[in-house]
Amino acid sequence: MFYRENSQLSTAPLFRAFEKFRAMVRCGLDVVFPQKCLGCKKEGFAFCPRCRGRIPWLTSPQSFDTISVWQYEHPSLQKALWKLKYRGKKELAHDLAESMYDKILETIAENDLFSDPSGNMAEKYLVVPIPIHTNRKKERGYNQSELLARELALFDTSLFLLETGVLFKTKETKSQVSVINREKRLRNIRGSFGVRNSEKIRGKNILVVDDITTTGATLAEARKVLLLAGAKTVICVTVAH
Repeated sequence: MFYRENSQLSTAPLFRAFEKFRAMVRCGLDVVFPQKCLGCKKEGFAFCPRCRGRIPWLTSPQSFDTISVWQYEHPSLQKALWKLKYRGKKELAHDLAESMYDKILETIAENDLFSDPSGNMAEKYLVVPIPIHTNRKKERGYNQSELLARELALFDTSLFLLETGVLFKTKETKSQVSVINREKRLRNIRGSFGVRNSEKIRGKNILVVDDITTTGATLAEARKVLLLAGAKTVICVTVAH
């Protein structure tokens, strides 16, 4: 209901109400089970701004249409992504998505990627997470890329609109981490994504969200199928490269 594009009612009040409710829940949980930053152990954060600020931002983009916040090699970042992906530390998604949002704003300022040719802010970007196969989601219980996408969309509802019902995994593939080189990764991921409800993305600007990119094979395949399905533009954003 929060993400239905064609609703006749404005969704802004609903987002604000949801954010207030979520903040209240988080505040209550923090009192009983206080979060502690995985870096400095400061209470109230899963990964505090100060510790995230110590990780140098990735300054050289992989490509024109891919944005990554950090280089993966930093130990604190590796720990955060591992805990998010494999240890169920879902609260990390909010703090990591905050840095993704900051990076996107910087990119907007530098490259006007989110503006139309006249210089005006373009229409909303549909935020689409990289999906995982249903079998893997059952095992893990969640998709970390969807958590990141959901949090990112909530940072600016005037610019982003979450859409989880479009891109899906058509087949289960080997983990890209276990595949050695780019050529093999491309073969492994080729044909593994499909698009449903294509009318939702036809002529739209898409922001694809994932946690990590290495060779870019996964993002390239997702971008390809979304463009073939009628998307206007596809930009990808990840936490790390």
